[in-house]
Amino acid sequence: MSYYYNVFDDLTKYPDCWCYVIVGGRNTGKTYGALKGSYERHKPFIFIKRTNKDIDLLCAGSGTIGTKKNQYGLDLSPFKSINRDTGSNVKAFKIHEGLGGFWECTAGEQGEETPSGAPVGTLISLNSVSKFKGFDMAENDYLIFDEFIPAPWEKVNRKEGEQLMDLYKTVSRDREHRGREPLKLICLANAVNISNPTNNILEITDVIADMQLYNIETNYIKDRGIFIRILKPNEEFEAQEEQSTIYKAMGGTAWGQMALKNKFAFNDFTNVGRPQIKGYRPLCSYIYKYKHYYIYQKDEKYYITYSAFNAKKPEYNLDTENDQKRFYYDFAFDLRQECINGNMLFESYTMYETIINYHKIFQLR
Repeated sequence: MSYYYNVFDDLTKYPDCWCYVIVGGRNTGKTYGALKGSYERHKPFIFIKRTNKDIDLLCAGSGTIGTKKNQYGLDLSPFKSINRDTGSNVKAFKIHEGLGGFWECTAGEQGEETPSGAPVGTLISLNSVSKFKGFDMAENDYLIFDEFIPAPWEKVNRKEGEQLMDLYKTVSRDREHRGREPLKLICLANAVNISNPTNNILEITDVIADMQLYNIETNYIKDRGIFIRILKPNEEFEAQEEQSTIYKAMGGTAWGQMALKNKFAFNDFTNVGRPQIKGYRPLCSYIYKYKHYYIYQKDEKYYITYSAFNAKKPEYNLDTENDQKRFYYDFAFDLRQECINGNMLFESYTMYETIINYHKIFQLR
């Protein structure tokens, strides 16, 4: 891999995928490479941010279409570094709440930026997705979701994953019916929280957890058309980073492991494991997102796994509200306490997440 990561290397190597999930450390070139590659290939794209305020910030330097000058004297657009390196002059302009675009511009004598021609890309916030249903945006070849893993302090819509899929369908429309290649979804983020709306809606949280646990860099899920990379900087890049002041100060902290070492340091994997099931007896089972999970007990130890049993035991369907409540009062409350006490193991991370964050996931009323 080159000094900086370029997502188009993976798009070229895995052309049959519709979704590319890239988790990488800071300053590794994820966003830069995605935007620069789209621009240089003359491929229109949609750049997704989480909120309307994110769109406002990216467009702050140029303002709204029709303004005469850069009234703030700054440029917060992700194209700033691309313009510097390539000599281009692409600026971000706001069109409407939650909607903007990137245009090639001509700079005037008084600092005004005049956009010309069609936009090279569109800016959309996930918060505003519902407003744009029915619009034809099928000319776009890429959906680029920047920082798809939210920071711990961000307030995130529980249905953000559904919003993303809804936007994908809105933009994709019937392009495949008309013989065009599938719309490419490119998701870029730092390794903050492995359980997030995008990973969960794609149902790849456990795949990424296993990649983290077993130090696997790439995973090509051929039958689903999904490619995942946990980005590892090359040795030269890492050596340079290790000499930085912040790395020397923060490299050994949880934040440093996340930001500089690209590890999900804020996630607890200690309860994820696969014990010998011999001697365990069936306790109950549940269905969640159409998958079956089985709970076993041996003395004071508990284990949740995909391995089925034939015994007649209680089964709960957590895709229904009533069974969410029944399972909570019958088992989940006590199992959560056993998990906290270190008496539980889970075959996958999402099993652990379901029990330890039961109230947050199901929001019982």
